[in-house]
Amino acid sequence: MKRFFHWALFVTLGSWLLACTGAPLLASLAPRSVNVSAERLQQAIAQRFPIKQRLAEVIELEVLPPRLSLLATSNRLATDIDLNVADRLLGGNYSGSIALDFGLRFEPNDNTIRMTGARVNRVSLAGVPEPYQTAITRNAPRLAERLFDNRVLHQFSDKDLSLVNGLGLEPGEITVTPNGLRVSLVPRPLSRP
Repeated sequence: MKRFFHWALFVTLGSWLLACTGAPLLASLAPRSVNVSAERLQQAIAQRFPIKQRLAEVIELEVLPPRLSLLATSNRLATDIDLNVADRLLGGNYSGSIALDFGLRFEPNDNTIRMTGARVNRVSLAGVPEPYQTAITRNAPRLAERLFDNRVLHQFSDKDLSLVNGLGLEPGEITVTPNGLRVSLVPRPLSRP
């Protein structure tokens, strides 16, 4: 009976403290990071593809779902992406691939995870006529970096973030680990709704 009394007193005092302190106490008890596995990340990114885009009304570009690699030592992701290019001017169709790496950032204004600092490492297109090879080699990396930099990879719904927001937290720094991503949870600024 004495043990029960101590337990009941602990629960009552704990409930009273929780009621008095509210979210700050809950936030201090909340985890400080969330892990996202490489498999889940691959699935989430694949849902954003294929991307179809027309460039200068002459080229139609289709970017297929990427294959991700984790670059934990540089805190970046690498992708190999297959693509299809249709030249509307000359009627040619080409397939190829692009390899790039990029960092990640959380954008609190729309609850998205975005690519940042995209760098193209390789572009190859099979069967492109020789006169265009030089132009592709010179211009494709810049076009691809513009296409991918700041691209949304995932958008959290309000439901996804309701518990985190309720604790006064939001996603912060995103760290690439050997097994996936670790998203830190940081205090949410009071000025943002």
